[in-house]
Order: sequence, then structure tokens, then C-alpha cells
Amino acid sequence: MMLLLLMATGMVSAQIIDPSSSIRPQQGDPDFDASEDRRGRVQEQRETILDTFGIFQYTVDNPNSEMNWRDSLLDGFQRYEPDRRTDFDYATIGQRGGAAYALRYQPLRRYGTTVGFRQFDLYQTTGSDMEYYRLEYPFTYLSHVRETEQEDGYTIAKFSRNFADGVNLVLDYSRLNQQGEQDQYPAQALRNTHVATGFSVRPPGSRYSGFFSFAANTYEQLQNGGIVDSSFQRNETGGEVNNIANLETYLDETRLRYSYREVMATQYLQFGGKVDSISGRERRAFTLRHRFRYDGRRHRVSSEVLNPDRSSDTLKFYLDYPELLLDTRGVRNQVRHRVIENDFTVSTFRRGTSSDRATVQKDVLEAGLTHLYHKIEQDGDSTVNNLLAHARVGLRPNDNFNLLVSAQLNLIGQTGDYRVEGEGTLDLGKAGKLELKALNQLYAPDLVQQVFRLNGTTIWDNDFGKTLELRLEGAYTLPVVKIRAGLAYSLLTNYVFFNELGRPEQAGNANSLLQLTLERDLGFGRWNLTNRLLLQEADQDVFRLPRIYGEHSFYYSGKWFKVLNVNLGVDVRYASAFSPYYYNPVIQQFQLQERQKRGFQYQVDPFFSMRVTRFRFFVKYVQVNTLVEPDKLLYLTADHPYPNAAIRFGASWRLLD
Repeated sequence: MMLLLLMATGMVSAQIIDPSSSIRPQQGDPDFDASEDRRGRVQEQRETILDTFGIFQYTVDNPNSEMNWRDSLLDGFQRYEPDRRTDFDYATIGQRGGAAYALRYQPLRRYGTTVGFRQFDLYQTTGSDMEYYRLEYPFTYLSHVRETEQEDGYTIAKFSRNFADGVNLVLDYSRLNQQGEQDQYPAQALRNTHVATGFSVRPPGSRYSGFFSFAANTYEQLQNGGIVDSSFQRNETGGEVNNIANLETYLDETRLRYSYREVMATQYLQFGGKVDSISGRERRAFTLRHRFRYDGRRHRVSSEVLNPDRSSDTLKFYLDYPELLLDTRGVRNQVRHRVIENDFTVSTFRRGTSSDRATVQKDVLEAGLTHLYHKIEQDGDSTVNNLLAHARVGLRPNDNFNLLVSAQLNLIGQTGDYRVEGEGTLDLGKAGKLELKALNQLYAPDLVQQVFRLNGTTIWDNDFGKTLELRLEGAYTLPVVKIRAGLAYSLLTNYVFFNELGRPEQAGNANSLLQLTLERDLGFGRWNLTNRLLLQEADQDVFRLPRIYGEHSFYYSGKWFKVLNVNLGVDVRYASAFSPYYYNPVIQQFQLQERQKRGFQYQVDPFFSMRVTRFRFFVKYVQVNTLVEPDKLLYLTADHPYPNAAIRFGASWRLLD
């Protein structure tokens, strides 16, 4: 019903500007085309109302720091999958929306007590990262991808508009369905639903501003524990996956349902910040902030054994993990985690405007206290209180230099845990751009690493020590040759991971990762080649990541009939030989495994995409390489192959009112 309302809101009659007008989009506008200004000559074409003001987005944590929102480019539009729209790809269990882990290691920012189920963090929508918009015209953004069957698709709808007295409304909806039969392996399906709505209240001339949001994330999935590898050889198609119903899975009916519900209210009271009547500059501002957040999460998994008397080959999962089969009828796990957060923060800053008209903070100094009350239910109740002190210092004198340093210390609950991090950028123009990041944190293990229960029975009860993590990262971009090189080093002491037996284990020594990233864009007239390469060396006893991972896109870019922007080309990605993680659906964790090692793997996706003003469309053939080598499927997670070749097409439309 909400989606229908959003579509009805957006499909109103658009205004038409006078074709003799000389209004032209400026750089930074979503409709600006650097290669050819589409409205450089009058009478060229009629268009909907021009958003010359632009759309600026910001988050509730720092509403005084904005980014220019652009969505009209075609570059990468065909990579709609959430696991491929990140800077570096994630690996999934062969499904869009399925459990995922990052192929490029990144540290997690710790924030008090955590349960430890993170396989869906990639898709999560929260009040803190919800995007609010500063705009002059209401806008609606609609996107839909149609996959092999009607039951498989990905729908996104966003809507934002202003009301009187400085009120802005935001609606954000997405639904990812994978419930068809042609591209889903037996005992595998999912439906992920994300709904978020928020109000920002910033009355003109008032010292008060408030942000109120509600976010709901629901994951309903049927997981099979992977495909028995030998069933491909028994399959009459000789390894091809067209007849996937003949394949055998490790588990019968393993159902997962995660529900996350969050209500958050953040209110600011500002003093100062008035514009000086003589100099015209804005004076220093001081703010008091209070945040209230209620976060209720329920994690539930049940795994049934439909026929306990089956042959041992089709019950191989419990042969590998016999301690998890506590009942021949199946097992279950349920954890409920509720958090009540109160945060009080005081800050001072000076505001300015960037070159693309976005509001920024020239400097900021912030300090505060956060209290977190946790109630955790896992076959019994327990409560935890965290009191955290935090601070932040930022400096941005101009568009070329930016520095931000933040710190956090646990005063009560996991006492002594801390996090210190900093990041900065220095733009030297034609000489290049330098980016630096550093993080050092000490944190206690997750709850499920310490205690885990199935059917009311304790599977493990550990007393692990705290983990110390150091991360140093830098990147240099040279715009003359369009190359970006990055180097990162991580050192972890007492790192906790899940071993081959599916049990948590704490490494007794220090483990390190060294990562090198290279990005290079090449242009040959209308032909383009984008390249992204990841090289990483890690201790294989703890981490299982590909040493080499590459993403490349070769395409033709042009304009047809003077109004139709098109891209036509192919996306390629590959991974060097490695032993990928296995996703254990009973303990709900990615773990080490030794039974399956994968050689060099690759994926080839031809695509065509087009744009007319604010309407975009794409069609692509996913994994066309399996038409040539049908028995060489892509495995980025052990025992979870990605389905073979299939056509995908999708469209998006942004409407201004």
C-alpha cells in the first residue's frame, strides 16, 4: 500500500519550461553532462522542470555536513545488486539479499554490547544512516529490477518533500524477493523488506531542530546449508544448473527470520550561528543534542530434519557438525535483543558552503555521554548497561583539506573498551589527492562468541579476552592519469573467529593483513575501461579471502538521436584461487572450512544501459560465461554456487514536482 501511495505521489503532471529559455545545468546538477551540454542550444528539446537548485543529502548525526545527491549517471547503473554496489564486492550465499561478507577486509566500529549476527549488515537501514534531503521541489525516485521470474525482483522507492515551518518528510522503501524456482536452488528462498520514514523539523530562524524516524528491517529466508557437490555429477545435465530440482542440499527446512525495529528521536538546541551584519559571515554556533533510541531485534532460526532416516550422504551437514543435532526432529535458536539509548552531546562549530553549494562545517568540537541499556533474551534474561564517553574534533578550512578525529571510551560495561580513529583528505589539485585513515580499538567479543544455545542446551560457553585492533590506511589519487592507489595494514591481537568445526576460537597471537588497491579509468574516445584491483595478503589460519580480486568494465558510451545517452559493454570480475568461508545457517556465522578449495574464478556480464533525462534503463546477461563453461560456476562462499546465465533488466525514474 505504501508503494502504491509513493507511485501515485510521483506520477503527477510535470511542468514544462519554455524551450526558448537559456537556462543551462551547472556542474554538480544531476542533469549536467560534461561531454555535451544537452541544453546548450535553445529549441533543442523540451524537458521537465530543471532542478537548478540541486538535491543535497545529510544524516541526522551531522545535519550541517551535506553531500550533493546525484543519481542520473549511467556509470555502474547496471550493477544493481547490493553486494556489487559497494566499493569492493561482497560474497553472498549465491542469492541477492542473502548472507554476505566483505571480500575486502574492513574493521567493524564497535559500539558497546553486540549480539554478533552480522550477515545482513550490508542491507541494513537505520535512523543514523537514513538520508534526509535539502531540496526546493518534492522528488520521487522509483527503481525496479525484473529477474528471471515474477517472484524475483528488487524494488526501491524514495520520496521527499518539504512542508511549512521547515518540515521535511522522507519515505524510503525497498523489497528484495528471491522466491522463484528457476534461479533458486532447492530449499532456498528469501524476502527482505526495508521501510524507513523520517521527519526533520527545522523552523526558519528557530534555535530548535528535531529529527524523528522509524526504521523496520525484516529478513525472511529459507536456507539450505549449501549444495552437495557430488550431486552435480549425478545431475543428468552434466553439471549445468538448468535442472536445479535434481540437486541435493545439506539441510531440509532451515528457516530464518530477523526483525529489526528502531524508533529514534534526535533534537538539537542551537545558540549563536547568526550572520554578522558587517562581514556577512556566520558566527560560531553552539549546540546541545539529545538522542533517544529504542532498538528491538529478534533473531530466530529453526532447522527441521524432514526425514531423519535418509541416507547419510544427504544428512552430511550433521555428520560434519554432530554436536548441533540435539534432536532428530530439528533444532532452533532464538535471541531477542532490546536497546534503549540516551545520548547527551554538546558541540561548537562554524558553518560554511562548499564549491557545489553544499553546507559544510569549517570546524567542529564535540563531546558527550551515551547510556545504553541492553536486555538480552536467549533461553533466559540478562541485562547489560554501557556508559560511553565520546568526543570528536574536525577541521575543514576549505574544500581542499578535511580532518576529523573521534574517540570513544567505555566507562561502565565492558569497561576499558575504546576506539580512536581519524581520517583526513588533502586535495592538491592537479598534483593529486591524498587520503589517510587510522583506527585503534579494544573491544570485548560478541555475545554469540561467548555463549550460544540450541534447543535450550548450551553449545559453548567461552571466556575470551578482548581483541586489540590497529588499522592504518592511505590512498593517493593522481587525476592527470586517473589512477588511485591505496595501501592498508591491519594488525589484530586475540582475534576471535569461527573455525572449521563451527566453533568460536581466539587466536593466540597477532594476525595481520596487508592490502593494496589500484583503480584506473581509461578513455579512448567513446570507449571506456574502468579497472579496480585488490591485492591482499592475510594469515590464512584466521582469514579466508582471495589474494587477488579484480573488477573491470569495458563499454562504449555515446549519445544517440541527440537525447539518448547509452552505455554498451561488458562487466568482468574474477578471484584468484582460495578456500572461501562457509556459511553455517544453524550458528548463523561465516566460518573456516577445508573441504572445498576453489581455483581461479570469473564472471562475465554483457550489458546495455540508456538514459533519457531522468529515466534510466538497463538489460544485462548475468554470467554469460557459463554458456561456454557450464560446469564452472562461481563460488565465493563454499558449497553455495551462484546460479548460471540469466537475463536481468531494470529501470529507475526520478520525478520532480
